[in-house]
Amino acid sequence: MNFVTQRGSIIFYEEFGSPTNPPLLLIHGSTLTGNADFCVESNIAQRFAKDYRVIVPDCPGHGKSPAEWLSENMPRYSFTSMAADLAELLLGLNAAPAFVFGHSNGGTVALYMAKEQSQQVRAAILLAANAYIDEHIRTRVPIGMDAERVAREEQQWLDEMIRLHDVHQGEGYWRQLLAATVTETITNPDWQQADLQHVQVPCLCVQGENDRVNVPGRHAQTLAAWLPNSQLWLPAGIGHSVHWEIPDTFEQRARAFFAQGIQEK
Repeated sequence: MNFVTQRGSIIFYEEFGSPTNPPLLLIHGSTLTGNADFCVESNIAQRFAKDYRVIVPDCPGHGKSPAEWLSENMPRYSFTSMAADLAELLLGLNAAPAFVFGHSNGGTVALYMAKEQSQQVRAAILLAANAYIDEHIRTRVPIGMDAERVAREEQQWLDEMIRLHDVHQGEGYWRQLLAATVTETITNPDWQQADLQHVQVPCLCVQGENDRVNVPGRHAQTLAAWLPNSQLWLPAGIGHSVHWEIPDTFEQRARAFFAQGIQEK
């Protein structure tokens, strides 16, 4: 299904579960799609559809959601605009305020929603979200997402991006998506504690103990310290994608966290 925002963005989304259940928005990680992150690599959408109205979009410029172009070769990739578009999606579907779970850059989008679209968010799980720009992000992301390196060394990832994005966005789009992702990720967010001290949305800050992206900067620990209404969970021995690696434990912890929000309604 497609939803069109007031500014003309087209957001493709899928729904699982009964529309009368509490809404849960799932925001995928970078270079993924909603279906790939939450239905294929994990079965989080299906797990929570038992008693949530699960909404799984492709963020603008990903999968079946058409890209918006800033220039001939640069699609829009903005945490602020994605947060605004997804908040508008919730309102348009009469699903606000919703529980929100975001993974990786999707976790950062969920954080932006908690900060900038707080009326549409009941509670948020921030998995591998970033709080600020540290030297590790500034140096590692451009190397890890360099298109030429990926083409040489990451055939499986390359094939996945072509399958998920180029089929819908055009041949070679994966390169443009990587470039746009790098530009935003090494620039935003770059917050201080004062920028988040007003956020009252309950947030569960999650980071795997072996997450090579976020551990060096202690992003989850920093967010938990800066967000006034937050909890911290650091699963031992786990990497960047907690919901893929320990789905049973993740589901149990997420349900317990969301249950607090249901009880407080």
